[in-house]
Amino acid sequence: MAEAPIIVIKKKKAGGHGGAHGGAWKVAYADFVTAMMCFFLVMWLLGADEETKQSVSHYFNHPNTPYTAGRDPQSEEAHPLGENVGQGESVMQGADGEVPAELVEKPMRPVEQQKVIHQDVGELAQQVMEDQLYGMDVSIENLRFSVPEELLFEPGSIELKAGSDKYLARLGRILETYTGYVKIEGHTDDSLPAGAAPGSQFEFSLSRAVAVMKYMVKKDFVKEDRMIPSGVGPRKPFSSGESPEGRKKNRRIEFTLSPDRSF
Repeated sequence: MAEAPIIVIKKKKAGGHGGAHGGAWKVAYADFVTAMMCFFLVMWLLGADEETKQSVSHYFNHPNTPYTAGRDPQSEEAHPLGENVGQGESVMQGADGEVPAELVEKPMRPVEQQKVIHQDVGELAQQVMEDQLYGMDVSIENLRFSVPEELLFEPGSIELKAGSDKYLARLGRILETYTGYVKIEGHTDDSLPAGAAPGSQFEFSLSRAVAVMKYMVKKDFVKEDRMIPSGVGPRKPFSSGESPEGRKKNRRIEFTLSPDRSF
């Protein structure tokens, strides 16, 4: 009996050619065609006559106005920035396309702008307070100045004296335009008010700071959550206090303005 023939089946594995049948080449080819189209468009514009260039320029500057029939009579001249004329809100000045030299040479950073704000507020406060403020200190972080005792309080009193609202109202109108925080510190000299117990300067100075804060809140100049009252007493003297004039300067209300609460 004859033996059955042996059948051998060979399987071939496809390899290495799957990428050619993918779609990646289509993206590359599309980019190539787009680049060639742009290249030939530029070459065509370079070789075109002046009328054709004006027509293309007018279309991009005035896309809503036909270049021939029915065009805007005021659009005869093609403007590099379209219909923008005059001073714009950005650095570019409308159709002029000019950049102010001072902005290029000395650009102002946000932190530097904050110092300018503090300086402007300080100068205005000094002006409305009739040049009676002292200890003016201007920096990027804060603005600090002191109001003398005699403008707001009678000696030894924690109540605002008559006529103090004249100065507090002026100062309040300035503070209500400031968007940051206001710290109000009461300061005394090293002497004790009449009948006061030792160490009570801190409570005394805090009461004065709170009285100023309450005025600002009552008149709706500054919200209460934007103010921080503090009683420092004689701990931070402005002068040595060896003379009556020096002790007088130590008795003060000090304002510190800051864009945040980092006092």
